[in-house]
Amino acid sequence: MSRKGNIGLFLLTSLTLPLLLAGPARAEPVSSVTGGQNQQDGSFFAGAGAREITWDESRNGSGSSVGPLRSTSTAWSPPPCWYAPRWNPEELREVAERIWDPSTQRGTAASALGWMWRHYDGGDPYEDFNSEEAGNGMWWGAVQNPNEPDILERMSCSNIPFWVETGEVPDVEGALSPLILAELAYERIRVPDTNITLSPEREDRQVVNLPTWIWADAGDFSPVAVTASLDGWGIWATTTARPVALTIDPGTADADLFPRSGRCPINEDGSVGTPYTAGRSGDDPPCGLTYRRATHHVDSYPMTASIAWEVSWEGSGGTGDTLPAAVFDTTHDIEVMEVQAVVR
Repeated sequence: MSRKGNIGLFLLTSLTLPLLLAGPARAEPVSSVTGGQNQQDGSFFAGAGAREITWDESRNGSGSSVGPLRSTSTAWSPPPCWYAPRWNPEELREVAERIWDPSTQRGTAASALGWMWRHYDGGDPYEDFNSEEAGNGMWWGAVQNPNEPDILERMSCSNIPFWVETGEVPDVEGALSPLILAELAYERIRVPDTNITLSPEREDRQVVNLPTWIWADAGDFSPVAVTASLDGWGIWATTTARPVALTIDPGTADADLFPRSGRCPINEDGSVGTPYTAGRSGDDPPCGLTYRRATHHVDSYPMTASIAWEVSWEGSGGTGDTLPAAVFDTTHDIEVMEVQAVVR
């Protein structure tokens, strides 16, 4: 690790950690429209959001019944932290004057803070926090993802602030890029509840050995998207989630699925399955199930309807790719009766 990395890591663990531990364990979520907010704990490592990121959620899911996607990949998660433009020269100096006081520290801490002053103010290599370049760039620094529950992961971006000319994309691991913006947009995607219709209609009146038809109306499932942009740097990414299938889990082994895989494709019009119509009581449903045992021995079967979503992104500079697929689950408490005859 370079000396800068060592200095940053030292300051992160020795000076910042106690400040963070004294405050809330989890920051407030980032604003959904205009960017974020910075924790005021006196540390440049503790930013909860970057004000230069703007979000377009006009094509995102909305309303009280929406929720976040759950990635199907255990090896992927949104970035716990990243680097973003955070201060102009005057702002970074104000931060330094507030918290970089070597006289309040001893030994290694005092030496590290002295090195910081020489680095940013004493000409080695910057003078006066690069004030002569004010308006031509910004100091980039660490930003924590407020949705990351592990505080050490949130603090893993330990580089000290670095200068970036406006419009340049820094060659620094973890610096905001189209991919990182796409991953952050993924985290903000919201999709609707899986609203399905059953026949028989009532969840507490399903019948043993009688097929339960399942469907969703046209237009219930449509693509959603979120765009993240880094103002002034020309970096952007749009992440789009498209529904591809409804998967049924009956909540018991005593059931037959239609189709056998339990995976019902989403039709081009956004519908799923086929509505039941009178006279088809002897047919197998295109999407549905048949319970073979009543719920006398349990209160209900937790039938789960899961929408699978394919996720992709496109960004500035002709970038783009796929991101891990995701699911959104809705559970229905199904009660199954045993009757002698059924008229349908």
